[in-house]
Amino acid sequence: MKKFLPLLVLLVLAGAGCSTAVPTANKADGGILKTVDAGKVWVQSSLVPTAKGIGTLATANIVTMEMDAQDKNVLYVGTREDGFLYSDDAGASWHQPRDKALSTGFIPSLKVDPKNVCTVYVAKGQRLYKSVDCMRTFQNDAYIESRDKVNVVKVAVDWFDPQIIWIGLSNGDVQKSLDGGKTWSNSLHVKDIITDILINQSDSRMVLVSTSLKGMMKTGDGGATWAAANVQGMNGALTVYDMIQSSNSAVVIATTKYGLIRSGDFGATWSPIKLVSAPGQVNIQAIGMDASNPDVLYYATTATFYKSQDGGATWQTGKLPSNRLPRAILVDPSVNTLLYIGVATEVK
Repeated sequence: MKKFLPLLVLLVLAGAGCSTAVPTANKADGGILKTVDAGKVWVQSSLVPTAKGIGTLATANIVTMEMDAQDKNVLYVGTREDGFLYSDDAGASWHQPRDKALSTGFIPSLKVDPKNVCTVYVAKGQRLYKSVDCMRTFQNDAYIESRDKVNVVKVAVDWFDPQIIWIGLSNGDVQKSLDGGKTWSNSLHVKDIITDILINQSDSRMVLVSTSLKGMMKTGDGGATWAAANVQGMNGALTVYDMIQSSNSAVVIATTKYGLIRSGDFGATWSPIKLVSAPGQVNIQAIGMDASNPDVLYYATTATFYKSQDGGATWQTGKLPSNRLPRAILVDPSVNTLLYIGVATEVK
């Protein structure tokens, strides 16, 4: 891993900061926050070298983040207005792809082939972009949606057979490709925005799909049949923001309007996780876990960071140096005290 630039350089060039206190509201508290000590100290990771000099992610709204399964130092982010960026040095610096279409605009989802680091999928608007040469070039026709006002909002890649690609659309369709995006077939239609697609890490025929208003749907046969998840008794749990899973998928946790909920049967049934706040009291859209030890959990709300070592039975709190809403958390798979949080202004 490359070393970070000295903190003084970060402060001068990018408005970055190392803080344990919440700053006053400002336009430069966005981008990526990084901690190496489970939230005691945070550094804003925002340097963007360009041909014109040093740019910054400090004003960007991050909506999604991914870590390369083969190299934990390679990170990818999608933003609300500033396109797609990646880092190959654990967040010390960020770069935009050469493809101008992906250097601006809303990027709601992206995924890397788990067996081939050079194959990357990026969702933007009505298209799914695909690179097979480590982002030197992108095809813009891996999927093209012809229906007006229907966009690609989620993408997932099968770890067992990376030729199998799943995408979720804003109208509730879930499409599946068996040939790396050359052809597609409809697998599910729920008439609601797809918010996440989770592929079981032990059996990739099992897939969990979440929505913005209608809860979750599960398949155990690669999409031939689907069944609704049971979230009864948890008001607001039908609005799902994000899902994460342990390395063997024995534990799945979802962030919902109700709060955090947990499943031990890959989404068939769910139970609440007790939080510091009452159900539905705060907006939680970012959740992280140590995939090899799912008792180690992290979540974040505006200006506040929470961590648990016992599966959510107890929580410790700390301050985040940003007044934006945390939208995504990445936990280093080998060092569970090293985390990245992407933040964005709330959309009212």
